[in-house]
Amino acid sequence: MTRTALLGSPIYDQLVDEHGDVPGEARKLADITRREAERLLTWDLSASGADPAE
Repeated sequence: MTRTALLGSPIYDQLVDEHGDVPGEARKLADITRREAERLLTWDLSASGADPAE
């Protein structure tokens, strides 16, 4: 029995070998985008360095 047969989907493994881990890369980019959006859309003025008294 091959390693692929023991661990999961041989078709998925073949696609990853041929094209890279597209879903994995999409998840990474989505996480980066989510964190950046949270940082930019925060209502916490102290995080932006702005003076709330102004």
